[in-house]
Amino acid sequence: MDANLLSRLSRALGPSGFEERVRAVIAEELARMGYEARSDELGNLYVTLGSGRPLLVLAAHMDEVGFLVRHVEDSGFLRVVALGGVNAAAAQGHQVVVMGERGDVPGIVGATPPHLREAQPRELTVEDLYVDVGASSAEEAARAGIGVGSPVAFAPSFSDWGEYVAGKALDDRVGCYALLEALRGCSGPERGTVVVAFTVQEEVGLRGAAALAHELKPDYAIAVEGTIANDTPGTPPDRVVTRVGRGPAIRVMDRTIIASQKLLKHVKKLAERLGVPHQLQLSPYSGTDAGGFAQVGAAATAVSVPVRYIHAPVSLAKKSDVEHAVSLLRAVIENPWPQP
Repeated sequence: MDANLLSRLSRALGPSGFEERVRAVIAEELARMGYEARSDELGNLYVTLGSGRPLLVLAAHMDEVGFLVRHVEDSGFLRVVALGGVNAAAAQGHQVVVMGERGDVPGIVGATPPHLREAQPRELTVEDLYVDVGASSAEEAARAGIGVGSPVAFAPSFSDWGEYVAGKALDDRVGCYALLEALRGCSGPERGTVVVAFTVQEEVGLRGAAALAHELKPDYAIAVEGTIANDTPGTPPDRVVTRVGRGPAIRVMDRTIIASQKLLKHVKKLAERLGVPHQLQLSPYSGTDAGGFAQVGAAATAVSVPVRYIHAPVSLAKKSDVEHAVSLLRAVIENPWPQP
């Protein structure tokens, strides 16, 4: 496993709508491998293998959850709005980076201490949060290039734990990594077309995938994700979505799709043929880019790497799950078509 590449992807700042730095890392790697990538006006990046129909899209999203500055207090503190499903309680006390017009500015997420909030305890919300960048006034923040609309991302972090990796935005930088590695030395399909895509704005409504779906009108689509692994203390066995160390998860259903049985069975058969451990995933409260492609009639599913603590400042994945996902995705690219 190329931990250096995953580190570069993980550490790159890319909240929804501001994916440029992630896209630059991916475009550089694609060019190094000899692929000619295209991009659209929204910011999606993709390469095309083969020609003609049928057409399959494999898509991993580049964006991560984060914030936008919505107001600068006279005292210099920043009030924010969420980009995607940020866990406010998990964000409190963590370092962030404000992507200001004059460069990156470090900050810390704060909130009113619980013993000073309402007498009745309640769940912390994003509206309770602020970002402290060490500015003593709104004017000082403005001089640093910070204002309404400035994006805010969790501070870069990545560490190699041997069998595991821990880092920022593994949802979905492990998906981007897995697709890049699957493309490395890949022969492509014998017939038809496979598009390998890196999409934008998934965390705020599958917007990049929806745009690409209308452009390409694929017959099949597979989202490639860093997905919920909640095999942690306090989770009843029947509520576990995926487990770390059990291999990539093949999606049966989620909030946005019921998987195509034909495509699901095809991906399972490829995994079995390769001897790739895998698990089936049902996620009734979450969705992926597969839902954006399903809206134009594509038969869809998802292949995901289990990741603990997604949408938090740091998440955790097992290298073997990532490597097995790479093997399975490469097999899909080279053998994309389900049997009739």
